[in-house]
Amino acid sequence: MANRSPVRDLPGAAQFSKSVSESDVYQFAGLSGDLHPIHVNAAYASSQPVGQRIAHGVILIGLMSSACTLWAAREGLDIVSYGWDEIRFIKPVFFGDTITTSYAQDPEREPVGQKWYSVADAYNQHGELVGVGRHTAYVT
Repeated sequence: MANRSPVRDLPGAAQFSKSVSESDVYQFAGLSGDLHPIHVNAAYASSQPVGQRIAHGVILIGLMSSACTLWAAREGLDIVSYGWDEIRFIKPVFFGDTITTSYAQDPEREPVGQKWYSVADAYNQHGELVGVGRHTAYVT
């Protein structure tokens, strides 16, 4: 996926944007039980290479999933997720970052039966790629 054009440039791509707040991260930490100090302990995070607290990677997948939901609704498809593959967290997502995710049908793979194949990516407010992934949706 690294050599491909940004997903936002693919025909029919849907986008979703959200600013990731401290509250979002703490609520997810409580919900999931993932209290790793890189997410919730500023003193610990400042001693790490990233230098500050970061959002959970799964939050980024959730934002990509939101773009998927918009895409499916626009396409008139009722879907459930069959799974995500090749997820890569390219750069950290910091508290306050505004993330824009894009989602589109994979131009390299045609649907097979009820399985549709798509690609997703995410950029921060500086235009830096922060994440990518491939998604398989099951059309109901």
